[in-house]
Amino acid sequence: MSDNPYTLDRLHEFLRQAPVAGLLNPAVAKSRGQALEQVQEELTVVERNDLRLIDVDELCGRLHKIGDSSVRPEVLDLYNKRLKATLVDYLAWVQNPKSYASVGGDRVKRGARGDGTSQERLQEMRALEDTLLATSDWAPGIVSIPLREGTSVFVQNLPLDLTEQEARKIARVIEALASDRSTDA
Repeated sequence: MSDNPYTLDRLHEFLRQAPVAGLLNPAVAKSRGQALEQVQEELTVVERNDLRLIDVDELCGRLHKIGDSSVRPEVLDLYNKRLKATLVDYLAWVQNPKSYASVGGDRVKRGARGDGTSQERLQEMRALEDTLLATSDWAPGIVSIPLREGTSVFVQNLPLDLTEQEARKIARVIEALASDRSTDA
């Protein structure tokens, strides 16, 4: 890997390592990484080699389509906000890693909030697992759901615009598969 810290590859590496180092919340790092992956094809060679030259507003203006589908304005706005925060955080970290603090307050704050509730720990664990899955050999778009110690399920191909009604429909199908142990005896 190049010694140049301003390359696209180095930014991707930061987003993979920041949750592990406690610099970013795992869910934030994952969402920012996904936004970056969606727009990176629009980056010029010069921008890929020097991230400081990226004008996020102009980059998002170039983004008319991802794959075969049009990008909705609200999604484009979300990418814009996430990319701006990503670049601000990354450039601040490159300039001074020892005094780095996320602009969005997205740093993992275990010490400041104590141990947190079990729900917070579970959400953090899920986000970290999702980040690790996203940066491993697993296909992108897989959501890991830990059920109990040593057991997780993986859900794939959920649409980005999943509605509550659709989520309830999926939940009902899963509930129909469950066995009621109290009636099995």
